[in-house]
Amino acid sequence: MTAQTFLVNGRGIVLVLLMLGMTTTAASGQTPLQNDLEISLLPGYTHKPLQGICNAVGEIVKKDGLRIEYSMGPIPQAGEAETSSCFVNFALQLPKEERLWLKELNSGGRKVHVVYGKDNILRISTTSMTEGVYFSATAKTPDEVADVLLMVLTLEKQNKPEDKSEVKSSGDKEPMPVKLPVQ
Repeated sequence: MTAQTFLVNGRGIVLVLLMLGMTTTAASGQTPLQNDLEISLLPGYTHKPLQGICNAVGEIVKKDGLRIEYSMGPIPQAGEAETSSCFVNFALQLPKEERLWLKELNSGGRKVHVVYGKDNILRISTTSMTEGVYFSATAKTPDEVADVLLMVLTLEKQNKPEDKSEVKSSGDKEPMPVKLPVQ
């Protein structure tokens, strides 16, 4: 199947996957990534954190198959200087004439840009207000595109366990409730 055939036949698949992925709740088998993020992996895939120079980087790999690379970093806030560790939205930097398609979605406090290039590379940038993650994979078939989207769209902040410690007052007495003045 050529990229052009996939463009015509796969467009609906991608839209459905985008909508399903962004409304899916956290799976119980989440894999931790750097920067307190986590992602669900499909069966047969493994995560390998790598050593980056300035950013947190890694890869998600299926033995003898698809390899998804990622990098993540902070988004510079207004008035802050950009550094080499800052996130760059590489998905949107692919020139329009080199794209087969571009899809955008806002959901769950994240903005997602998905770009499929004529070079068969699927580029996905997902950003929150403070950080961004860029994923890329050579995806030559609809199945490979679906695998990448199904995993990447599960990206979310790790659920940190709440502090269950109780406030203890002196002695065995229960703490006294505090009344606030009514305005």
